[in-house]
Amino acid sequence: MDEYTRKKVKVLLGVVATLVCLALVIIGHSMGFMSSMTQGIIGLGVQLIGLAGILFLLYLYNKPYTK
Repeated sequence: MDEYTRKKVKVLLGVVATLVCLALVIIGHSMGFMSSMTQGIIGLGVQLIGLAGILFLLYLYNKPYTK
């Protein structure tokens, strides 16, 4: 695989991972409105997993620009 294709695949995987993480945050938020306290805690956990994913993607994005 040449470098151009590898770069395109990395960008595509990053976009897909970002969309999945955003979906986790949105799904977790909607789970918080359920009547059960357990569902609310599970929703919070899903949101935190999505947030961790977004922060990790930001770390990977900024890594080449740091010393």
